[in-house]
Amino acid sequence: MIIINLFNIISEDFFKPLTSKYKTTYIDCIRLIYNTYKTELSFGVDKEVILAELESYFEDQSSEDMIFDDNEEIAKDSRAKANAILRNLKDNGWIEYEVSNDYRVKINLFDYAATMIESFNKILKNEEMEYQSLVSQIHATLLNKEAYVKPYEYIIKRVVENTEELITGLKKLNTNIKKYIDAITNEKTAGEIVQDFFVYHKDIGSKAYHRIKTSDNISHFRTSIIENLYNILNDKNIFERAVLGYMEIEQVEEKVEAEDLLRGKILNVISAFRNYDDIISEIDNKNAKYIGSAVARAKFLLTNTNNAEGKISKILAYLSDEFNRDETINLYDEVDDTLLDVFNIFPQGFIDSDSLYVVPISRKMSIPQELSSTLGISEDERERRKLALHEKNKNRFSRKNINTYIEELLRDKQAVLASTLPLDTKRDLIRIIFISLYGKDKKSMYKTTQTNEVITVNDFRFSDFVIERCE
Repeated sequence: MIIINLFNIISEDFFKPLTSKYKTTYIDCIRLIYNTYKTELSFGVDKEVILAELESYFEDQSSEDMIFDDNEEIAKDSRAKANAILRNLKDNGWIEYEVSNDYRVKINLFDYAATMIESFNKILKNEEMEYQSLVSQIHATLLNKEAYVKPYEYIIKRVVENTEELITGLKKLNTNIKKYIDAITNEKTAGEIVQDFFVYHKDIGSKAYHRIKTSDNISHFRTSIIENLYNILNDKNIFERAVLGYMEIEQVEEKVEAEDLLRGKILNVISAFRNYDDIISEIDNKNAKYIGSAVARAKFLLTNTNNAEGKISKILAYLSDEFNRDETINLYDEVDDTLLDVFNIFPQGFIDSDSLYVVPISRKMSIPQELSSTLGISEDERERRKLALHEKNKNRFSRKNINTYIEELLRDKQAVLASTLPLDTKRDLIRIIFISLYGKDKKSMYKTTQTNEVITVNDFRFSDFVIERCE
């Protein structure tokens, strides 16, 4: 296998503008230059046109002088800045000058530079992939009988490229969900976490994630795709023509090598579609983990009761405010001793089965003492505790309790808006969060549909959604 060195194609200083102190300006100018080529037949535009665009850009920016360290050049006005940018881009291998027959100078963008800028634009736009369109293209390509005249050129090559793009898109979705999981651990208020919860469902959960579970679910096409790929492998006539096409396009001289490489590509595609469920399973786990983290953290921050959890929440909030009051202080600096004494570790005076201390074995046999009849709790106390436990379970936001609540709510209705539910206390808001959460689960007796309306009720603000009974 021949390994091509990237810097045999591009200049060694190609990335230099992107690491300079004006890297943001360079990115803006490079993208602006690229956009001027959209109406042209090639990546060549009159230099004066480019200069005019760059001048307009610098006039809208800061009027400060730009000092380029390499040659200590100082650019004061917009024209000088534009010329300096073009000169440096040319020196670093992004563009080149071409003199036409009428002696006008054109600026040509190198093909590899255009490819790099296209990648920048994709990163900035952060467009979501339409998974179903890719899968349907793969499926339609394999079913196109006329394309089997040249199986590699018209079918296999396109299928391999689309499959790689599909798997890459799924991996990006998987990574994006992890990014949101990491973000939830940052310092945020309860209101911000609740807001992020609804934003997550709108931007990730209800879009890309929702589509791959419903409309973009590739299971509709997977069996047919795998079957047609195996037909290509097993049909000697088709596979023979595909090998010849592979040798011509990929310039492989040995037929045996071409057969192995082509068979490997097809089997990799089959493997990708078979392992699709593993990727989706990991995405499901991360999605559930994010929702659980958001809800648990929101519940903790919204806790304002006098029980142990509420008191700990207040203590931690107080300590956080104290330590964050001065950004230069940390836990190891000198602070008020009363803060450090809030949590202390005391030696425990008992031994259990997990203790490292070896319990001595007494050789003396002694008569055990008779247990007191007052040991334990009375029947009345036992009943009171059972009732208290029953009441606590009744007030939990479990799936069973939420389903019961919604069933009572939809007794004589088909659907209601979340904004019509009681929203007087923080507990009411937590209930709405759980209603939205469980509404995504097939085990629930209802489903939720997000709306585009953001409402505010009693200082609580969230995206409204419809609650309707499952048919």
